[in-house]
Amino acid sequence: MRGVLLTVCLAGLPLVASGKLIFPERELELNAKPSDEKVSFVFSFSNGGENTVNIEDVNVSCSCLSAKTDRSSYAAGEKGQLVVVFAIGSFTGVQRKALTLVSRDVGSRENERTGLLAILNIPDVITIEPELLQWSVGDKPEEKVFTLKVAHSNPVNIRKITCSREGFEFRVIEKEKGRQYEIRLKPQVTSTPLLGLLKIDTDCAILKHRRKLAFFSIARKRGS
Repeated sequence: MRGVLLTVCLAGLPLVASGKLIFPERELELNAKPSDEKVSFVFSFSNGGENTVNIEDVNVSCSCLSAKTDRSSYAAGEKGQLVVVFAIGSFTGVQRKALTLVSRDVGSRENERTGLLAILNIPDVITIEPELLQWSVGDKPEEKVFTLKVAHSNPVNIRKITCSREGFEFRVIEKEKGRQYEIRLKPQVTSTPLLGLLKIDTDCAILKHRRKLAFFSIARKRGS
């Protein structure tokens, strides 16, 4: 039989164990490689009841997940798999994504729900701190600093930096070649609120990590 493509829905259903489908592991943890675009989790299960079980749906907690069973129904004693694909995109660090498999016994009016958890450890290749450089309107236009660090095994060098806003000066200081840089940013004036970014192009061998963004703002003071 054809596998069933499970729809992406909002999470919120309780993680209740199914009385018929038996999952040896309801929580899987994997480590992504820096070059990975997608990672697949395979949840194995079996029908431990006496009746055929139909797969009705699955609710997932993030649009980064898609899921598919190898069949749409399972007879008593049959084994199956739920394959969950995590599209990494810009995620880094430890990501915990819940999903709920919805099933129903043939002849039953009630759905059963099985809670599952996919944990993905996504390595950082290039980090930038802080996440945001900020001045307040009317502040002295002092120079502030982003620190770019290369966490990957291979060194990475900055090729080019482009600022989205006029009226800002920036300079790069190499602290450790291929490993750590300071990007020093200074506004000419701080009279107007604004939000901007630096586009940092590097020679990283992994295409999706080649460009990084560093955000800055001039914000109104509270109460003003």
